[in-house]
Amino acid sequence: MPSAPAPLSAGPEVAPPATLSVYVMVAMVAMAGPLYIDIMPAIIAALRTEYGLSPAQAGYVAASNGYGSTFGALAALFLVPRIAWRPLSAALLLALVVADLASMGAKGFEMLVVLRFLHGVAGGLLVGVTYALLAQMADPRRGFGILFIFHFGFGGVGIVASIFASSFFQQGMVFAILVAFSLIALVLLLRLPTFRQPGTGVPGRKTAPRGRWPVPLMARIGALFLFQAANLGLGAFLIGIAVDFGHSAVFAGTVVAFSLGAGVPGALIMLMLSRRYGWMPLVPVVAAAGLSKLLVMAGASPALYALAVAAIFFTMAIALPYGFALCARDDSSGRAAVLAGFASKLGLASGPAIAGILYSTGVNLLVGTAVATVMVAAGLFAFSLRGEVARPAAERS
Repeated sequence: MPSAPAPLSAGPEVAPPATLSVYVMVAMVAMAGPLYIDIMPAIIAALRTEYGLSPAQAGYVAASNGYGSTFGALAALFLVPRIAWRPLSAALLLALVVADLASMGAKGFEMLVVLRFLHGVAGGLLVGVTYALLAQMADPRRGFGILFIFHFGFGGVGIVASIFASSFFQQGMVFAILVAFSLIALVLLLRLPTFRQPGTGVPGRKTAPRGRWPVPLMARIGALFLFQAANLGLGAFLIGIAVDFGHSAVFAGTVVAFSLGAGVPGALIMLMLSRRYGWMPLVPVVAAAGLSKLLVMAGASPALYALAVAAIFFTMAIALPYGFALCARDDSSGRAAVLAGFASKLGLASGPAIAGILYSTGVNLLVGTAVATVMVAAGLFAFSLRGEVARPAAERS
């Protein structure tokens, strides 16, 4: 990354307090940007039923959100070290509120595409800021673990709430939920302690050399990209696969919504595993997340389909915070965490596009490719962790 000018605020010389409340507040602020991903099934349903869009148009609107987020995550690599993090985050949260309010009253497909793209840009930038803050915390695994507890917990709650509340509103209740969460995040942002400005390392902790990324870190970034591409690539078609098996779309959507809750115990297990065994469980956990996707092929039975979807979200929730925390581990400046956020967004945007081509030729090819992609990701994580067993336990954990 090119050398950055002095930011508006240099920040303190020490890391922020490692209290549970601080981890929770940062994680809640970090949730505001990508929350739309967690409730995407509800957004797609609202676009079709409340806004009158065709399935293809609803897909384009959702894609514009994803590509905007990818653009925002890329911009974060250059902007986050240069602008004071608190006013930048506040401006981005307000931008999210404006975009969601405008989406509630939007008329027409083209306007929704523009608004959701702008929402994605602001959300992707916010992810860059907050991931860089999480990288400064004493234990990034704890921060990202709490973040993904919220992702899976609030995602399921948001889908159920939007379905219930939509009967009382003519249009856009799903976007009102996003507005409410962004306002809560804004209040929490104002209560956060002072963090060191992203782009400058925390004294006493490792910082990646500016403009030069170590090979192990790049392997982890590549693994995260592949893992996210495979996750959403298959995930985007879970409802369609269920319909192919003869299940109703309503049943499949309900299963997906409630199965998100399986990610909550998954993220909690990640916290326990990482504290006891350090980083070494990451590779088998990622491999298990890949193999769990094979269960989809047994989805002709409603019970087995529900079990398969729950298993996918459960293992994903263990692996994802592990992967993000590993990327952030050796760079307290936050630059590596920002890069991990960009890789994740790029994977989330690219996976469904590639999966759509594979799905058109048959579900077997889609599932097999998703599993193989995750196995390659597990191999890259294993490569990046070579030599870890020989390090002292204190360093590994």
